[in-house]
Amino acid sequence: MSNLEELAERVVRDLSAGFDKKPFITYVNPNEEGFAKIFLRDDSGMTVGFGVNPLAPEVEILYEMAYRIPTAYVEFYSVGLPVVPGTERPAEPAIIDDSVAWEDPSQQGTWSCPVGEYRLDHGRGSA
Repeated sequence: MSNLEELAERVVRDLSAGFDKKPFITYVNPNEEGFAKIFLRDDSGMTVGFGVNPLAPEVEILYEMAYRIPTAYVEFYSVGLPVVPGTERPAEPAIIDDSVAWEDPSQQGTWSCPVGEYRLDHGRGSA
């Protein structure tokens, strides 16, 4: 079983680069269907959540988190993160060679960065 907290922290760490707000995250053990629930809550109490199968391959869980957690940031803070360096566009997650990376959605292949290693000073090209 994957460590959900560690995987979520990779995503949140990337979203926190240059952004000082961070939601509170809670984890609920798997239900009868086998899905663990992850809830994110902002300072106002607004909560969003989603489920993941903790027995799925780690790359699939991390991809789901890299897709869902930034969506919560849009709901909470009206900001798309992480941004593609040198632009105002939010990056999108992609599975590349059995790992999860952020990519520039408008120029696929020109920039990528492994989830958990994003920095604002990453230049153009693969990180």
